[in-house]
Amino acid sequence: MMATLAHFDYFSSVVTITERYLGPASERFIRRQIEFHLEKAPEDISYQDVKKLKDNVGVALGLLVNDKKLVSQAVSDIDSIPE
Repeated sequence: MMATLAHFDYFSSVVTITERYLGPASERFIRRQIEFHLEKAPEDISYQDVKKLKDNVGVALGLLVNDKKLVSQAVSDIDSIPE
């Protein structure tokens, strides 16, 4: 039970960070990234998954926004999520 809570916290942390850049669309965006690229339920992601996810999010954000600095900051913010 404790592991599930920890995994949920990683998902919530990534969503909270990306909300700064994508607003309310963030949760849906991150869910799709996790399900497509990591092939798991968002609530089941681990710290290692967050590290993989940051690269995918960076690429996807780069396609959505035309601001390299913003994309770099988002990736850096995701990278700062503690283990």
